Amino acid sequence: MKILFLHGLESGPHGSKYQALKEIFDEVIAPDCSGIKDEIERLKIIQREIRHEDGQFLVVGSSMGGLMALLLQKAQPERVAGLVLCAPAIHRPAAGKLDLNNLPPTIVIHGTRDDVVPVEASQPFGNRLIKVDDDHRLSNSKKEILQAVFDIKLGLLNYKKK
Repeated sequence: MKILFLHGLESGPHGSKYQALKEIFDEVIAPDCSGIKDEIERLKIIQREIRHEDGQFLVVGSSMGGLMALLLQKAQPERVAGLVLCAPAIHRPAAGKLDLNNLPPTIVIHGTRDDVVPVEASQPFGNRLIKVDDDHRLSNSKKEILQAVFDIKLGLLNYKKK
């Protein structure tokens, strides 16, 4: 299963989280939404990027990319097998109509020292939320992010075998 990495508002598609994913997983797709603040425009770019890809994705979204992962899941649930959300920007108005209860397998990682998206914003994820001693960039939490990706992938593989 391919990984779709969605970057944040102030970052680019090939930053440190992408590099960490690419080092371990062969197929990582990372649409470039640099400089685009509008969620609808970002969603169009993401959908255009994956249009010719087969199958489902495990979507890893960071900050605004986490919100975009949820919006993609809402728009095309058949394309999203699982989610790893890193400090998702669900405090933005576009998140208002999202149903956080009916999601595919999901793990949320959020820093307790985040001064961009407060960790309280991720409380609705309940037991799917992993709090780490880190800031918004989650620079010191790549191990936890990669572990979450492994856990979701392994869970999906075991589910398909049943």
